[in-house]
Amino acid sequence: MDERYHALLEKVWHCALMAEKCATSCLTSERIGELAPCIRLSFDCAETCMQLVRAVKRQSVLVPSLLRICDYICQLCAEECDKHEDDACQQCAAACLLCSEACRKLTDDNKIPKSTSLM
Repeated sequence: MDERYHALLEKVWHCALMAEKCATSCLTSERIGELAPCIRLSFDCAETCMQLVRAVKRQSVLVPSLLRICDYICQLCAEECDKHEDDACQQCAAACLLCSEACRKLTDDNKIPKSTSLM
């Protein structure tokens, strides 16, 4: 596997873990109603990141599209999590930004045309 993918996988895996941690932490909060968008986006982010990890590992043809989708959901999740002061939310926001940047960089480095996007 290309060395660039190893660096990507570290960031994507970390993001998935932080997003799961964030969602789980928010579920136990007394402000669960207020945190509902954060919970949903964090779970979506974690699932998307894990799908990308699996796709990269098996060298799937879906990797280019999943890179863009992961970039997109990580940006959304980071924006939402950044609205909340909770440590888990702030850690998730930071991990999402790093993951989004890594996905975008690999997409740009590979000159993957946007027309192949599923979005």
